[in-house]
Amino acid sequence: MFFEIVRFGLIHAAALIAVAALTCRDQLVLRALLVVSTLLYILYYLVVPEIMLWDALFWTVVNLGVNLLMMARLVLARTQFRLSAEERRLFAALGGLSPGEFRSLMKIGHWRRSEGNDTLLREGEAVEKVYYVLEGRSHVEKAGRSLVLGPQSFVGEAGFLRRQPASATVTVEPGTCYVEWSVTALNALRVRRPLIKVALDGLLASDMAAKMAAA
Repeated sequence: MFFEIVRFGLIHAAALIAVAALTCRDQLVLRALLVVSTLLYILYYLVVPEIMLWDALFWTVVNLGVNLLMMARLVLARTQFRLSAEERRLFAALGGLSPGEFRSLMKIGHWRRSEGNDTLLREGEAVEKVYYVLEGRSHVEKAGRSLVLGPQSFVGEAGFLRRQPASATVTVEPGTCYVEWSVTALNALRVRRPLIKVALDGLLASDMAAKMAAA
């Protein structure tokens, strides 16, 4: 008798858990509950009906697979798993971005290490790339004045945000480690991912303000 009650209670338990999942704001918790609900549905289809409901079972398994895949993507987006040592340093230096947003940003970025005094920007020329100097120093020349910037700073952020030519010439010392992003790729990413746009624009504006205050 007890076994029969449990068998026929499976579908009600599965439905209640699915309803509870819809009340969760956290996507990971929501999908975890849906996975539990789906497993109960699968168990119900396997042990209760006298005739196997293959169509229902098939699509329930598909639903389970999709939820598990999305859960894996959510976990990856919230953790620093598979980030290299340099990427971890950059992620910590930037702040303001989730691990998933950071990965999206790095997909269009390129690591560089200067062999000489590389020129990143020339005063008056269009800003085609934005840089972040992680390690090393940058030399800024503007209207006959010189300024040396330390590591962990953006280069080209003012021209990028204002959509203006570079206001200074910037070179980096030999051995400098930096990341570069194409302005075209950055703009495309900002259109596709509004949350990244908000976070990135905030980082660039903050860096620009700090330089202006220091100057």
